[in-house]
Amino acid sequence: MSITRAVYSGALYLAAPFAMAHLIRRSFKQPEYKDHWSERFGFGKYPEPKPGRDVIWIHGVSVGETRAAEPLVEMILKNWPKADILFTHTTPTGREDGKKIAQRFAGRISQSYLPYDTPAAVKRFLRKTRPEACILMETEVWPNLTYYCKKKGIPVLLANARLSEKSLNKGKKAGAVIKEAMGRVTVALAQAKFDAQRLKEAGCPVVEVAGNMKFDFKLNAAQVLTGKELRKLSPRFVVALASTRQGEEEKMLKYIRDWENDPTTPKPLWLIIPRHPQRFREVRRLIEKAGLSVQNRTSIRNWKEILSNNGPQVVLGDSMGEMTFYYALSDVVLMGGSFGNYGCQSLIEPCATGTPVIVGPSVFNFEATVNEADQEGAIIRAPNEEEAFNDLRRLLKDDKARIELGEKALAFTERKKGATEKAFNYLSTLLEEKENGKKVS
Repeated sequence: MSITRAVYSGALYLAAPFAMAHLIRRSFKQPEYKDHWSERFGFGKYPEPKPGRDVIWIHGVSVGETRAAEPLVEMILKNWPKADILFTHTTPTGREDGKKIAQRFAGRISQSYLPYDTPAAVKRFLRKTRPEACILMETEVWPNLTYYCKKKGIPVLLANARLSEKSLNKGKKAGAVIKEAMGRVTVALAQAKFDAQRLKEAGCPVVEVAGNMKFDFKLNAAQVLTGKELRKLSPRFVVALASTRQGEEEKMLKYIRDWENDPTTPKPLWLIIPRHPQRFREVRRLIEKAGLSVQNRTSIRNWKEILSNNGPQVVLGDSMGEMTFYYALSDVVLMGGSFGNYGCQSLIEPCATGTPVIVGPSVFNFEATVNEADQEGAIIRAPNEEEAFNDLRRLLKDDKARIELGEKALAFTERKKGATEKAFNYLSTLLEEKENGKKVS
């Protein structure tokens, strides 16, 4: 074991009690963090391959990565009838989304939490699960994981890879341990050219630009239809503040309150959908503190009444798995995560519903997508909340501009499809090149 990896591994073992404390703290707001602890620490009953079956392991940290992997999962299972998927996650919400995908494929997908990156935990996990290949979604490259994968001859594909300047600088500060880990990635498929450049600088030996797999995600057709049909019933505009993060709602509620007190502006129904379910109660309190009437999505029985001019000023989106519905219901979306220092949440799904999107200044998680969409006039970028609400006011007053922006957004997402097929082709090549010549078929 190299000195740098030995020091890193020792630090992880020492940090185990703090990891336990972290999980306990998280469980106060999200009880699911109390579940499956043994998997996180390397003692879980990990899913083992079925006789005569090959396992393709995909790691999706949370919801975004898990959903981005879904088209690839479908392609693997469709084309390789003797292969199964092992889906690992880090967050309970990611695991829950993975469970929904697994339910569609009759026993061909198993799930687990990815253990913490200690040598003992990683070795036991790989010994039990015996994957033919490892697919890491976006940025999850761990020193011991990549080391033991390479030692066992398991190719590592970093799919839908992105690396911000901030993350690159953090990696450089970590020194050789991260550079060595990146050097053990077999192939990295970058979302954009600047991601590819940063990945090479970080140490990845083989990097290709393949695009963003999130464009290949299939919208929930039933949710789109329901949202669009309900929108026809509304005499009010519907504006979504989507996937909001801590601190963003409070800022935006000040502008909403001023808007509601301005007699010259149309009064929309505001949908506020927090990114994390453990914040639903907190955000409801903020809405009430702002003096606005609110109803939770989960308590709605009659949408026609809610959408009417006598309905509440705000609907709190306290449901899970309905983002497509919220986007389809909306006339305009203000994208959460972009008005705090969070790097923006994905704007691909709202654009794919043909809904106009306004994005704030913080976009490092989706830098390439935002830049390309902006260049094509498919979104509006606002430097702050005040300008975002000015843009919103303009769009609600100009039907033609609003409709054209939605059409451009939809066309943009259609043009960007195809990254999943590229990832599948690279995976096929990696499996064919394995030393023993075994091919998943």
